[in-house]
Amino acid sequence: MSGNQTRLHILSAGPYTTIQDAGRSGYQAYGVPEGGTMDEDARLCGNWLVGNTPDAAGLESYIGGLRFQVDGKLFIALTGTCSDVLHITDAEGNKRQAEPGCTIELSPGDSVYLPPMRSSNLAFIALSGAIDLPAVYGSLSTSVNARLGGMEGRRLADGNSFLIETHRLLHRRRTLYQPETLFHPAENLRLVPGPQDYAFPAEEVDKLLGTQWTLSAKMDRMGLRLTGPSIQHKKSADILSDGIVKGAVQVPGDGQPIIMMADHQTTGGYTKIACVISADLGKLARLHAHKKICFQAVTQKEAEILAKQHHADLARIMHEAE
Repeated sequence: MSGNQTRLHILSAGPYTTIQDAGRSGYQAYGVPEGGTMDEDARLCGNWLVGNTPDAAGLESYIGGLRFQVDGKLFIALTGTCSDVLHITDAEGNKRQAEPGCTIELSPGDSVYLPPMRSSNLAFIALSGAIDLPAVYGSLSTSVNARLGGMEGRRLADGNSFLIETHRLLHRRRTLYQPETLFHPAENLRLVPGPQDYAFPAEEVDKLLGTQWTLSAKMDRMGLRLTGPSIQHKKSADILSDGIVKGAVQVPGDGQPIIMMADHQTTGGYTKIACVISADLGKLARLHAHKKICFQAVTQKEAEILAKQHHADLARIMHEAE
């Protein structure tokens, strides 16, 4: 490899690993999903740790089981988890562990293993520099359903490799300040009612808020299905198709809510009873299947205040110890 390039080899891709960045804003009107990282907090923190721009692409791994090797020097960072660690083996066979939330330096020949995760359902591994793959609509994010971005629009597979332009290598290491305040498990989520909450009797909206829901194993980057009591509509679950945003809570005809996530469709014809606030979307994305969650309603104004507080918390975590 040249001094400005490192090749990353996927030795074992695990159950579901993709290349993700900030996504494709501004193209949903053309039917192109926004995509991007499920956990924006993890991406922002990880890219700061390795000296990247906030929107840079890295590896998003579900469940773990990812193993890769590098041919040159590289800085990486594991974020989105409080306690899962990376296992690193150098070219001579020496082993070490690396904690989440800090800059990790790799040397040529190092291999990195993310074991099956316990404290989070997914994690982000930031890579110092720019992944040398073609952008689609201005993004490297992989949208498997739409077959866009990443490596041929699909999840990574054993034996894949790609170059990283490492022109932004750090000269000092960084550590997040009290990352557990951001990445600790949280099962109480806040949402704003609407836009079609009028399609449900008041007692059904109360049911959404008063129930301890279970995250179904039917979860992916498109949406998270909940199981619990059936939420009944006044008339029908169907509406004229309209736009969907990340966090929207759809209620189809079976009455079991579905929370739309990063690879959600651009429009949909089911009623949306509420929307999870942006400040809580990362917390939601980190939860394993079968976890219990509860909802609390907030106003749009309160959601905006909470978003500003969340951004301030991110700034403190990333910069106070610098």
